[in-house]
Amino acid sequence: MGKVRIITDSNAYLSPKLLANHKIEVIPHRIKIGGAFYEEGANFTTDDLLRKLRDTQGIGLNNLPEVLPADINTILDTYQSTDKEAEQIVSIHMSSQLSPTWQQARRAAELLKGRYSIRVIDSMSTSFGLGLLVEKAVQAADQGATLSDIARIVNGAVPHLYVAMFSESLNYLERSANLGPSQSLLGTMLGIKAMLMIEEGKLMSLEKVQTREEVVEKLYEFVAEFAHVERVGVLHHAYEEPYLQLINRLKEFLPHAQVEAVSYPPSLAVHLGPNMIGVVVYEGTL
Repeated sequence: MGKVRIITDSNAYLSPKLLANHKIEVIPHRIKIGGAFYEEGANFTTDDLLRKLRDTQGIGLNNLPEVLPADINTILDTYQSTDKEAEQIVSIHMSSQLSPTWQQARRAAELLKGRYSIRVIDSMSTSFGLGLLVEKAVQAADQGATLSDIARIVNGAVPHLYVAMFSESLNYLERSANLGPSQSLLGTMLGIKAMLMIEEGKLMSLEKVQTREEVVEKLYEFVAEFAHVERVGVLHHAYEEPYLQLINRLKEFLPHAQVEAVSYPPSLAVHLGPNMIGVVVYEGTL
């Protein structure tokens, strides 16, 4: 039986070291801004997204950007791309509540049923969380694990991922986290920052604070609650000083854990907008 291939999408945070040491195929998201479409990747970053948005007429609810999956033919081509050497595939994607790529990948897998063995997995997470699942998958594949074993490892890790984020762009959260228009307007006027968590793959608005100092404290407390933290990814946009403060505090508090700076992907920025900071925690088992 052929070696198992690992495929993901462009929302995943994949470190340069991981990409250098493992073969990972990446399906790009498409980002829609007005009537234009852009492919997420090195040539289209979150700063590019926000710059394009500033050039459009406002950012009302009807003019917010959208994350779209790759065309199904692109996914089919990726699944069939290399050949005959690996007809077994584990395809891991951004939370299905935040991106339609998982559903599109499942459609593609159904079309190839009988020719390829494909497991399409919903990460129920984003960015660093998705990337960590991909890392576990490629490591297992390189060690000769079977398709079923890799799927079991990845699915077993999903419940150990936790996400908490703050966003100041409350108009985005009207759509992404069901924040009411009046809450959004009042919160924006008062400089409110909304705390969000991902629960069962969906963004949920939990509480609100007013200062960036409170934001750092809340995120620090969130991470500190876990008994056995193995990895933490910290991401931000326009939060440079609080971001560095948070990373330094977490490294001091968790000397045996990996605390990593993570890029903020456009496919997540579509939901949160600019001016955000967040953490993704992987809690291991004792």
